[in-house]
This record gives sequence, C-alpha cells and structure tokens, in this order.
Amino acid sequence: MNIEHKEFVGFYHELFPAGYCQYLITEFNRLEEGGIGSNRQRGEGAHKHVKDDYQIGINLRSHNLEPFKWMEGETEFNRDGCDLFFDGLQKCYDEYSSKYSILRENGNIRASVMKMQRTGPGGGYHVWHGEQGPGTHANRAVVYMLYLNDLDGEGGETEFLYQKMRVKPEENLMLVWPASYTHAHRGNPVLGETHKYIVTGWFYYD
Repeated sequence: MNIEHKEFVGFYHELFPAGYCQYLITEFNRLEEGGIGSNRQRGEGAHKHVKDDYQIGINLRSHNLEPFKWMEGETEFNRDGCDLFFDGLQKCYDEYSSKYSILRENGNIRASVMKMQRTGPGGGYHVWHGEQGPGTHANRAVVYMLYLNDLDGEGGETEFLYQKMRVKPEENLMLVWPASYTHAHRGNPVLGETHKYIVTGWFYYD
C-alpha cells in the first residue's frame, strides 16, 4: 500500500489484493439484480440534477448476502469478502488517526456501513456538500471512499471546493477525509461511457 496526504485528505493506493475491486463490482451487480438497493430518486426523493446514481446502502456485516466471498485463483478465502473490506478500511483509519492524532482524543470512532454506488454517464452528486450535519449526521467524523474502477477520459472526479483539488477515480484507491464543511465536495458528472463504481461511508463517534 502506498500512502500520501494532501490538505487533510489521505490517499491509500493499492489497498486491497488484485481482483478484489472487480469482485465488489460483480457483487454489486448481482445484488442489484436481486432487487437490493435503489436509485436516489426513488430511495431519497432526490432531484436528478442534484443526485443521480444507484446505491446499495446496508450494513453488510449483518446482512445475509450469499455468497459474498471472493476467489483468488482456485482457492476461496476462508473469510467473508466484507470482513476483508473492513480490515483494509481499519488499516487506513489507523494510519490516518495516527497522523491526525486529535481524532483519538475525541472519543471512540468506528465504521460499520459499507455503501456501494454505481454512477452512469452524466450522473453524479452535482452540488457542493459536506458529510456532517444535523440529526443522524452530526456524529460523522471522517469520510471514506474506495474507487472500484478507472474511468476513460475526463469526468467523474471527486472535487474538493476549498482545497481546489480534483481526484480522478483510480481502481483500488481509498480516500479518507474530514466530514465537516471544511472539505465540501461534489462528484463531477461521468463524461464517458464507463460506469463509475465506489464504496463509501463514514467513521462515527460512538
């Protein structure tokens, strides 16, 4: 794993074994075919010009989603593919909170949700937004996002408003950043024909 930091955003390259991101895409498509998940218009009542993607947002640790295991060659891992994800995610958070140690002084922080998203051509989360807010969003501390595939050409970037920074999707790249307004961002429209796949979620204060 290669690690870098820019403007309080952690970049974790090549976090998972080869083939794992493609496995997650395959599982996403299988779950969607089984009727799990929804688009933002149906699931949240969002306007298409604001949010336009399809998501599966459940606690995969406690949900029976057989087989949700992945293969390496002819050998099946003796662990659940979801547990593998959370182990990798925890490695990122441990490194991130070691660099920005004030996080560890503000109480216990944990992640449990693994929200998978697919964004088609022209889609995205088009408005600037932070991830922390009133109600159930108030205890979000840190955001994570794993890109599952590369995109052809321009578009589909995660753009940070105040940091003047755009991050191009790159397979097996995990980003970690603060959930507050300081890192307002948006998902720019996908301009090519390739769909964009990510896994995203939050670390919460207990």
